[in-house]
Amino acid sequence: MGRIARPGPPAASVARTAMPVTALATPLPDAVTTVDQARLLRLLGYRITRTELMVRRMFQECVAAFDLKPVDFSLLMLVDGNPGINQRQIGDVLHVSPPNLAIVVARLVKRRLLRQVRGRQDRRMQHLSLTAAGAALLAAAEAEVLRMEHQLSAVLGSSEAPLLRALDRLDRLDTP
Repeated sequence: MGRIARPGPPAASVARTAMPVTALATPLPDAVTTVDQARLLRLLGYRITRTELMVRRMFQECVAAFDLKPVDFSLLMLVDGNPGINQRQIGDVLHVSPPNLAIVVARLVKRRLLRQVRGRQDRRMQHLSLTAAGAALLAAAEAEVLRMEHQLSAVLGSSEAPLLRALDRLDRLDTP
């Protein structure tokens, strides 16, 4: 199959015709010593994203100690709290597509942390429950995650409750 012709000069000539470095009326400093983030820090989305990335990293480190991914931990928590839950219900709650969720479930079944049971009335339906090993691993992982949560709560102090209510209101933006 032939290559698709692209309009414009070939790559080699682009390098030769790159914009020349020009002098500015007001020269730029050689190095920025302090990064001004004031405009970014006024943006709620930016602040939430920064915080979310930091908390996600902490959470990933907590569950990685148990050879779990965040979605694995969330799935195990849902199954533990809702024995017999099916994959469709989990996918709806976690916003994970059926094919991707099937991969997660297969990984946890292979590790013998999760058990799949066919539905009595609808044999196509797969109901999930934790194995004894899954329950034990989840208990240990949850204890570690709760320690992390306590660290975060300590930073927030008495302002935690209003913040959580505000996050609940923001979460409802996603509800149809």
